[in-house]
Amino acid sequence: RQAAVQVWKTVVSVTPRTLREILSELVDQIVVSLASGDPERTQVAGRCLGDIVQKLGDQVLPEVIPVLRDSLYRGDEHTRQGVCVGLAEVIASSSKEQIVKFLNILVKVVQDALCDENDQVRTMATQCFQSLFQVVGTRTLDEVVPALLVSMESEDDVTKTRALNGVTGILSVRSRELLPYIIPRVLKTPLTVSHADALASISAATSQTIHMHFNSIIPTLILDLSSFHGANLNEEEQL
Repeated sequence: RQAAVQVWKTVVSVTPRTLREILSELVDQIVVSLASGDPERTQVAGRCLGDIVQKLGDQVLPEVIPVLRDSLYRGDEHTRQGVCVGLAEVIASSSKEQIVKFLNILVKVVQDALCDENDQVRTMATQCFQSLFQVVGTRTLDEVVPALLVSMESEDDVTKTRALNGVTGILSVRSRELLPYIIPRVLKTPLTVSHADALASISAATSQTIHMHFNSIIPTLILDLSSFHGANLNEEEQL
């Protein structure tokens, strides 16, 4: 990398102007490297993207962010993982004012990545969410979480599972902020099977903080269990 920097400085006199001239091709090459499936090549491409954003800022973001968004939706799992690495670098290298301009796009992309069916993509997406939270604060939760909670109530099992994946991903990095918001929603009585499943997944993702909410969780569970005392339950209700 140092050797490449020396070559660049030797042949390029005005870096910002040259970057603007080759930007389209450069971004295409970076996306290919992000999607390579090679961890080292992906990380290098991510850092390269972050460097470009730091140097050009507003001039490059309108081109980079849509390309990453489109790659997430049409790429394979390696591409989606790479997109998350790239997005995390872009977010970390941008100012709050720059991120706010593209927040609607970023929120949607991060939300969909958090709900991805692939574990590695979801893990990478939590880093994007964390980076976004560090830049714009709790607004990230306000933009992402409500839509996921609505989807968790869906009658479609796939939609429900994807939303739960997204919520547990966020909880793995921001449980203290999110648990007070989500626990009352999954403890609505009478407790449904889907809410009980959600509570189990949430508890597994927040083992270090869930105990702070035992005073509301345990009484609700006991009360709900007591309502079945002496009742003839079918197989599903017994489970």
